[in-house]
Amino acid sequence: MSENKDIANFVKETGSQLVGNLYTDFLQPSIKTLGTTLGSVVEFVTLFQVPIQYVNEKVKLNFSKRLKEYAKKLEEIPDEKKCEVNPQIGVPIMEKLGYITNDEIADLFTNLLTKASSVDTVNLAHPSFVQLIERLSVDEAKIIRYLFNKEDIPCVSFRTYSKKKEGFVDTLENGTSLSFEIDFYFPKNEKLYLDNLVSMGILDISHTLYFANEAIYEPLYKLHRYEQLVNELCNDENSPFDRIEIKKLYYQITDFGKSFIKACNNIQ
Repeated sequence: MSENKDIANFVKETGSQLVGNLYTDFLQPSIKTLGTTLGSVVEFVTLFQVPIQYVNEKVKLNFSKRLKEYAKKLEEIPDEKKCEVNPQIGVPIMEKLGYITNDEIADLFTNLLTKASSVDTVNLAHPSFVQLIERLSVDEAKIIRYLFNKEDIPCVSFRTYSKKKEGFVDTLENGTSLSFEIDFYFPKNEKLYLDNLVSMGILDISHTLYFANEAIYEPLYKLHRYEQLVNELCNDENSPFDRIEIKKLYYQITDFGKSFIKACNNIQ
């Protein structure tokens, strides 16, 4: 019993000392500011994985890089507006900062941490947002940045019908302009990304509603080569296809999605 207690004390003391050393070694100029916002978080981040996780030099350097990014964002908050981060948000983010190497994902985490550090924006930082960021790919993180201050994403579908009325082929499903406006790593995954954001409650899509203003959709017809497809598939007498019908739709950003997007972008 006594031995177990000694081990527990050792882990707690070692974890606290190591985390403290990380802040001191890498963030000396910002230590006072970080102490204001992350005070109670550091007390909680003394689990077994902390001493094990940060003895790796590469992980430790990455962790310090992310903390420096967070400290820089804190500089935009007046001292009298800074507040202590809720450990429910701060602890899981701190545990992830060491191994997140992608800047897009890390930026969402540090933006959320910054929102939780100000009395003016702490209400935006919901604990569930930490798990939502974990579910995002790098390209989806780019979409979250793109969607700030937007309400919706217009999209179109093309359905190509056979001449013999034997059926149809969905030539395009929910095509948007995102792949033409965002530098995706995997542009062909655009619909997968949007489906994921719908499953997360960030976006919603109606299959019956659309914008009455035709000018909203005209750029999409050009981007997705509607006239060329008609010429290629329907105007050839040897083609099995008769016509291409257009379905107009749009993705709407939900109220929940707007809150998440606002919390994860570096806008006060």
